[in-house]
Amino acid sequence: MSDELLLRTLLKQGESEQLEFLESVRKGAIARNLCAFLNGDGGRVVIGVSDEGTPIGIENPSQYVEELKLFLVESIVPDAPVTISVEELGFKQFIILKVWGGSKQPYIFDGTIYFRKGDKTQKATSKEISDLIHGRQLSEQHWERQITLGVQLEDLDQKLILDTIVESRKNHRSNIENDDVLAFLTHYGLYLNGSFTNACVVLFGKKPSKFIPQIRVRLTEYADSKTDNSLIRDELFEGNIFSIRDGLEKYVHGLGVRSVFSENQWKRQDFTFPRKALQEGIINALMHRDYSSFSSSVAISVYPDRFVISNSGKLPDNIAIKDLKKNHSSHPVNPDIAHIVFLRGLIDKLGRGTLKIIEDCKDAGLKVPEWKETSNGVTLTFYGPKSLSEIKKRNDAVNDAVNDAVNDAVNDVVKKKVHDAVNDAASDAVIDRLINEVLLLIVEDGKSLKDFMQTFDVARATMQRDMALLKAHQFVVFEGAAKSGVYRLAEAFKLDIQSIK
Repeated sequence: MSDELLLRTLLKQGESEQLEFLESVRKGAIARNLCAFLNGDGGRVVIGVSDEGTPIGIENPSQYVEELKLFLVESIVPDAPVTISVEELGFKQFIILKVWGGSKQPYIFDGTIYFRKGDKTQKATSKEISDLIHGRQLSEQHWERQITLGVQLEDLDQKLILDTIVESRKNHRSNIENDDVLAFLTHYGLYLNGSFTNACVVLFGKKPSKFIPQIRVRLTEYADSKTDNSLIRDELFEGNIFSIRDGLEKYVHGLGVRSVFSENQWKRQDFTFPRKALQEGIINALMHRDYSSFSSSVAISVYPDRFVISNSGKLPDNIAIKDLKKNHSSHPVNPDIAHIVFLRGLIDKLGRGTLKIIEDCKDAGLKVPEWKETSNGVTLTFYGPKSLSEIKKRNDAVNDAVNDAVNDAVNDVVKKKVHDAVNDAASDAVIDRLINEVLLLIVEDGKSLKDFMQTFDVARATMQRDMALLKAHQFVVFEGAAKSGVYRLAEAFKLDIQSIK
């Protein structure tokens, strides 16, 4: 789901137990509502919308983002991860703030505990406060907050902890003012009563497998799509969650061009897995995996045509596989670990990681990745390209339409002008698509964003970036209303083409 589609969906839903609309930036109202969401199952505040759901938008929303980050991290107790983003709908801009259901309830703003009832935020009753405190006592029994016996301060990577403190300040996601390691760990529930928790060892241990052996991650790479005698790499990654991530990220960066063959056409097709999508899948697996069992594991299997991340355990009770393909809200499996990962800036928008994975794969022209839940855990599979026959069929349709209406001279001029204009801003694959988009407008004289998306089979965000590039270099203009308008050739560029014809 694109950011624009998400906004449309939220507006259609209307205010609810997990959604609040505000017309303008009012810090107190924002904090009260977020506090109430933290004391429940999480939720969003959308700024720039009337109570009735009418999109008004706000002027220069970016100027408020850093100010809000600082205010919220200082005014809501205890600290909680809050993501703030600026989104667009049509020609209007909005601010969206989102929180998970908190793991350290009750949360307090301005000395008061707030609770959400239907679409209203109210002060919590004594019973609701009692229930929240009882729930927090139960959460303290969670595996993350159990003590790891035998761990001393020297067993932790104190430089990594200090780097995390600095990063959290830089990201305006923490209000820790000094560089006291134990104070920081205590503040985030990683150091309790003179002992270090399991979550602390997972996050910052120098050799955490000494205490938690199941933290290791196995990577295997195969020369072909079968697993018999084709193993070319088999490696165990050890260390804390950040060092394992760094090692896997280096491996992902080293993945070069791969080739697959069409069974029907015996033609080779080269491609690369989208790095950001793989990285997102990896950090999600490390962050949300089940660490509580000695038999738990994360394994990565790499084939020429697919990349598979296997994660033991299961999805949270309130999340199903189908929810991963749309915007979703949930309590993280490991909230303490997730919070520190958030502080380091490795999570951008809460609940949007799986959607970014899907969008990045679509943008790369690959199949949509697939999540599966089995008795052994959850797997995420990234696939190679769509079938050559499917791509050929689509490209043939585009090329036929262009060739029927555009002579070679026009074709050559369009290619040169587009290439010269965007060469420094786009890859070869994107430039080829931009050229075809311009040629189609010569043929059809007006296409909507949705038409372009269907023709080239890419995500909305991708096509919006394409059109922004073409507009910036004065190849196209947008005419009409935000919903029903179309893109056409810019008049000056059209005259250039007509002179060639």
